[in-house]
Amino acid sequence: MEPTCPYSATRLYLGFLDDPKRRRWPLSVVTTDLTEPGVRRALRDGPYGRCVYACDNDVADHQVVTIEFDGGVTATLTMSAFTPHGRRRTRIMGSHGFLEGDGHQVTVTDFVTGQAEPVTLDGAEQTAAGGGHGGGDFGVIGAFVDAVASGDRSLICTGPRESLDSHRMAFAAERSRLTGRRVELSEQGSAPG
Repeated sequence: MEPTCPYSATRLYLGFLDDPKRRRWPLSVVTTDLTEPGVRRALRDGPYGRCVYACDNDVADHQVVTIEFDGGVTATLTMSAFTPHGRRRTRIMGSHGFLEGDGHQVTVTDFVTGQAEPVTLDGAEQTAAGGGHGGGDFGVIGAFVDAVASGDRSLICTGPRESLDSHRMAFAAERSRLTGRRVELSEQGSAPG
């Protein structure tokens, strides 16, 4: 069964050995021994080699979350494990146009003219170099270290309130997934004001 399984950990992770981009992530999460024997050992002895159909892992493999903010603005997050490897994609719809981005480029499309203008992001090549969450993990930590070293709080783009709010939304989405019902943030207690 394993050789024909679309989610064969052996085929997937051994295939990453020949792909320099995939060796960094996700293979480096499985093992630091990036040799065929090292990967086989990690899959045999660790959690990444377990069959997705016969294990205790209850992590969502797909999810759609709709969030309604005060004032009626909505946001939708769609997550799927069943897509080709790629970066996150973001689309922000407005009343006069929309923004669409993939971490390297943002395209601004005007609804009236139909014109789409691509904008290359500063530092996109560093983000492409990898690291956790498309380089975002290193970016957050780097901004924090730079802000502490220089004493310049403006180097950190968000504060504790935004971090708390984003975590509360994630916890509400998980509660909704587990209970199958709509969750109000007020049900989780109010955030400090």
